[in-house]
Amino acid sequence: MGIFDTFFNKSITSAERLMKRETSHFISHKGLVHSKTVALKNARFADIDNGRFFGPEVSVIIRDGKIIAMPGLPGEPSDIIPDATLDLQGKTVLPGLFNVHCHIQMVNPTLFSSFKTLTDKKRYHDAQVEKNMADCLAHGVTNIRDAYTDDLRPNRFLIDRIRRGDIPGPRIQQAVVVGALGGYLSPDLRGLKKKLLGLMGLGDFNYESRYSGVVAFPMDAGDQVVRDAVKKAADERGADLIKVGESLEVSLLNSDPLIMTSGQLESITRQAVNLNLQTTIHSVSVETFRRAVKAGFSSLAHMAHDGDLSREDIDACLTAETIIEPTLSVGFDMSWKIRGNEFAECPDMDAMTQLREEYRDSLAAEFWLPELRNHVLEGFRKADQGRYKMLGLLDLSKLLLHFCPLIHFGMNNTRQLLASGVPMACGNDGGIQSCTPAMVAHELEIFNRFMKQNDMSLFSPAAALRTATINSARSMGIDHRFGVIQTGKTADLVIIEGNPFKDPRVIGKRVDALIMDGELRIDNCALDTDNIWSS
Repeated sequence: MGIFDTFFNKSITSAERLMKRETSHFISHKGLVHSKTVALKNARFADIDNGRFFGPEVSVIIRDGKIIAMPGLPGEPSDIIPDATLDLQGKTVLPGLFNVHCHIQMVNPTLFSSFKTLTDKKRYHDAQVEKNMADCLAHGVTNIRDAYTDDLRPNRFLIDRIRRGDIPGPRIQQAVVVGALGGYLSPDLRGLKKKLLGLMGLGDFNYESRYSGVVAFPMDAGDQVVRDAVKKAADERGADLIKVGESLEVSLLNSDPLIMTSGQLESITRQAVNLNLQTTIHSVSVETFRRAVKAGFSSLAHMAHDGDLSREDIDACLTAETIIEPTLSVGFDMSWKIRGNEFAECPDMDAMTQLREEYRDSLAAEFWLPELRNHVLEGFRKADQGRYKMLGLLDLSKLLLHFCPLIHFGMNNTRQLLASGVPMACGNDGGIQSCTPAMVAHELEIFNRFMKQNDMSLFSPAAALRTATINSARSMGIDHRFGVIQTGKTADLVIIEGNPFKDPRVIGKRVDALIMDGELRIDNCALDTDNIWSS
């Protein structure tokens, strides 16, 4: 571990110093009186389940990191005498927000752009990761899930730093991939392609290492071997989520799609249930959608974009209570007008082009370090021209062709699922795309723009709030602790101006204040806390 510690304890760079200045509104954990009983009053507390605010008579009492009572609601105690009261200035209070699908260590500009030295690449990568974590809290995102990393050590180190209070950041769940050797995310890589991916920082794909984010089994593995792989992911690799990479698609990592048997998929989901773990699958084809729902996956990541889902497919999804994580932000980055492509002129492609023109500069300015912003925008320019290369060597232009159908089939399938009542969770594939884990508002804006039928919205403001909170908490298997403002839940509270039940754009914007685990972590509105934190 000595080499590992040295690798991740570099001197502070100019980019890191800038990030620290940008997050100066964070409050140190030290000195907060966690054991006090504090009443939060004069606020509009969001009732997520009913899509409205609780009445003005309702207050929230917190102690030891939890909500212990909500006086003013039926059946709640009214005789608790708090040690202190915090006036929230009439602001809106939401539960903590979620990003259920991101890739923390995959920093897009440092993956696909050339730098003078590998040291520069590493420096900016690490500084951007720290900024991303701070940005999550700054936008009210208190729980995120890393959906895949080949090497588990950097995320473990990051989680440790956040827990110690060295840097601000959200709670992090870690997915571990379980799949057949040769499949998507568990490729049997050799030669030049392996070297090129190594330059991207994707490791050596040694699946036997206890630090690997992938547990692979033989293609012909039976039930017990597959179940043992899932248990290995849980016990040895510390998985919070079991992810399967079967995609029925050709990709950067595999030239021939590998199809696992239905029995293998069902072995994975059954064993995960036994271990009280959630499951998800990379699902970008109609056939994978069908097989995954039948096999009992907790959630499906991404959206089928090779054809239309049938009414039977949607009904099966409803019956199975499967949650969808459509990651619509992928379309923002990867669906482009390519001359001669049949989807280039579809209405959704025009709308996405307009959305990019509206937002890409401001998103780059807010969420990326100054040293990386031009790399982000250059990636957009290359994609717009249909020329997309990794490190100037490996031509990835075929990926743009691959994602063109997403803007048609992917959006239409999401609309049909949403209209039928299938629950959606909030994830944006941040890291691989040129968006970050903190850009929850961006994902919700794409929902808001594209989830319409006959000019009627399928995605109400209340639905947006459920997507970013309780639906995502269920997808992550932690809805018993998070996702709503309720007695017994963890006191993660996002304090903002605005009414999310009228304007969903306030969900995921910069917070006025943030309480996490019952502690005030951010205060941008000069709350009167002297009577709470003084000894």
